[in-house]
Amino acid sequence: MVIKLNNLLNKEIIYELLSIEDIIRWITSCFNISNLWYGHGNDNPWDEALHLVLSFLGLPPYLWKKIYKAKLTLKERKLIFKLVLKRIKKKIPVVYLTKRTWFCGHELYIDNRVLIPRSPISELINNKFKSIISPYKKPKHILDLCTGSGCIAIACSYLFPDAHIDAVDISLDAINVAEYNIQLHGLENKITPICSNLFEKLEKLTYDLIITNPPYVDKKDINFLPKEYSYEPKISLISDNNGIEIIEKIISQSFYYLKKDGILICEVGDKMADIIKKYPEKFFQWINIKNGGIGIFKIKNI
Repeated sequence: MVIKLNNLLNKEIIYELLSIEDIIRWITSCFNISNLWYGHGNDNPWDEALHLVLSFLGLPPYLWKKIYKAKLTLKERKLIFKLVLKRIKKKIPVVYLTKRTWFCGHELYIDNRVLIPRSPISELINNKFKSIISPYKKPKHILDLCTGSGCIAIACSYLFPDAHIDAVDISLDAINVAEYNIQLHGLENKITPICSNLFEKLEKLTYDLIITNPPYVDKKDINFLPKEYSYEPKISLISDNNGIEIIEKIISQSFYYLKKDGILICEVGDKMADIIKKYPEKFFQWINIKNGGIGIFKIKNI
């Protein structure tokens, strides 16, 4: 028997879905037969449903096994039902619906002034930059360039508690969100949000580590992306010159801002081949990502 979406979305169903487990199973069924794109932190309907419900409840995903039998109030079920309708009918990403996500295990406030955190750089941070940064020479001054929500800066601050981090973005809207998240974690004395067009307002020869996830979507490609991406700020996605203009600026200018033996880590995604072709003389150490994601390189300033 084929289950129709309209039957699943009958609002009377909320009186039957009592537990967290019940409602996540139901949402998964709804998402599974809807034309949705999973590219903002989840890659399947179950994880998407889990993220929606637990984020709405203010609970981190790792608590799932401890609370899945818990009962939801009727008010909670009604509000979740409305979020599911928005996700399916308007294709709004889950994180923009709940205003909450986790990056490297740290909670963040997110709205559509910033990209939804999903960078595979998180894997490097979770692995403590093993084989990338010497454990005997931890960075004292870090630059998170194109910081967006501040997710990378905040995760790095927890990893390197003795470091000071400058979190830079061209968008004042993004800086305001980053500043909120910095305050949320009580890191005001360790992270400085700066509104700047890349290095424009920064002092030279300052950093041990520059880490960046810049925009690299070409203008002509933006209209071919799934609708979910249309809710994200274009300034955080789009770059000229086939998507590599901002990356080129970072590569050409970063060494003026790195100390000797300082390291640049940059995500370029599917522009990896373009970067290799553009800079045949440079030695890029391309970092292997095990949990999905491509195109992160390391260069050392020697």
